[in-house]
Amino acid sequence: MTCEHRTPQFLHPKRLGRRIWFLKSERTERVQPAKDQLLRFPGNRPGETHDAAEGSIEKRLLAEIAEGCQQALASLYRRRGSLIYSLLVQMLVNETEAQEVMQDTFVQIWRRAPKYDPQRSPPLAWIIMIARGMALDRLRARQRRSAKHETYRREIASLEIEEINSARHAEKGELEAACTAALKQLPEPQRRALQLAFLRGWTHEEIARAEGDPLGTVKARIRRGLMALRQILKEYHG
Repeated sequence: MTCEHRTPQFLHPKRLGRRIWFLKSERTERVQPAKDQLLRFPGNRPGETHDAAEGSIEKRLLAEIAEGCQQALASLYRRRGSLIYSLLVQMLVNETEAQEVMQDTFVQIWRRAPKYDPQRSPPLAWIIMIARGMALDRLRARQRRSAKHETYRREIASLEIEEINSARHAEKGELEAACTAALKQLPEPQRRALQLAFLRGWTHEEIARAEGDPLGTVKARIRRGLMALRQILKEYHG
């Protein structure tokens, strides 16, 4: 493989944030999910010989990537891109985010390849570790955004409730002041009868005994007082 030792186009700042693309011989290859592929880690019985051969090829590709070989990165992407993309879709349940994390994963492979140690982990396990870590970071960021949004929503709701309570308190104060002013405009007997009946909760009979007036007179005072009070408040509110 003849390598071009330069940064792949999709790693340049202008390419970041877009879906991952590799360009070769004027053809564009787009990642697709690997629906029927099975993630196998070293130690699984089926296909161990095949896996060993695959691992050997990918170790060589990672070594070439560590030296800055763009074609090696594109080759690794074609070999494992679909599998990694499927894993990311399963974790994130969002294709757009999976595509973004897919690109971030290969950015990290490009940057970390010089530190890859084949004695510590097989290539596929190392790649999956990077992809999974990037996906978990994205999930945590999503949770932080949701938490911030919920906190903001609660704060707005709290401010709205405080504003409503404040308005109601002011309105209640205005009404109490209007009632007090209206009572003062009534004749003394009517005002006293209303205060005893509605502020102290006395019955008509108790007021009559306390005032030494006939029950009918007390009832008439209260009725005339309420009518006068209603008219005064009506004029007050326009």
